[in-house]
Amino acid sequence: MAAVDLTALRSFQQVCRLGSISAAASALGYTQSAVSRQIAVLEAQLKGPLLRRHARGVRPTPTGEVLLGHAAAILSRVDQAVEEVAIAQGSRAPVLRVGAVPTASADLMPRALTAFAAAYPGTRVTFATGVSPQLLPRLLEGGLDLAVVTDYPPGLPAHDGVRLVHLLDDPLHAALPAGHPLAGRDVIDLAELSGETWVEDYAGAAAMLVNACARAGFTPRVDIECGGWLGKQAFVAAGFGVTLVPGLLVRALRPDIAVRELRDPPVRHVYAALPAGASTDLALAFTEALTSVTARP
Repeated sequence: MAAVDLTALRSFQQVCRLGSISAAASALGYTQSAVSRQIAVLEAQLKGPLLRRHARGVRPTPTGEVLLGHAAAILSRVDQAVEEVAIAQGSRAPVLRVGAVPTASADLMPRALTAFAAAYPGTRVTFATGVSPQLLPRLLEGGLDLAVVTDYPPGLPAHDGVRLVHLLDDPLHAALPAGHPLAGRDVIDLAELSGETWVEDYAGAAAMLVNACARAGFTPRVDIECGGWLGKQAFVAAGFGVTLVPGLLVRALRPDIAVRELRDPPVRHVYAALPAGASTDLALAFTEALTSVTARP
């Protein structure tokens, strides 16, 4: 079989991601006919259709799904090779690609970057955020060199190609309106919040809340669902409910919220995830930086 053209493969990946040939052409800066020709060449080389039309665009055929499964890894490795050649030639600074759950980005990652940058001042670090099940596939495909993940619901999927380095155990806290009757206490029991309205942002956090409250003997009433920590904080500060907050996020919360420790709190575990095979020296160095800053309060 003739070699698969990388430009056509990248166009195919974009078409599948966006669900439309015209949208992919716009994103890539090509004409729609150019992308269609690239897909046609791929289909001729692979001797079968890769896309099928439906009412709202296109989606991959079973053959296309197989190709798409390899495309991300292939294109990521090519991009990485081009980048490493440029670094070796001195035309580009070394780059470390780090992913992290949003709560780690609030405090842990900046502190780790400070420690890492002192030892590797010429290295550029890029950060991407996402939940753990999104970050681990990107790590395996070569799109990330390192990811900071947690077993917070929906949890850590099993991946043979991932090595986990334990960073810390992160207890959850209660976040209350500043005028809440329990705001004057240093430590509270979760059961004392059984009659409260709860604010949550996504199913994983709600699952952790439900499990923790079940152990405390009650079912939480989640009346407010919103997207992200900014919204959750705003509703709590305005007195519309309470929520649970990971310890890593406490220092970054707005000052008009009362954050209190819980007696026997639910705990999530935070890890640095690395490829199980060869990890880059920079990824190992950043892991050491993470370990050093989590060892300090």
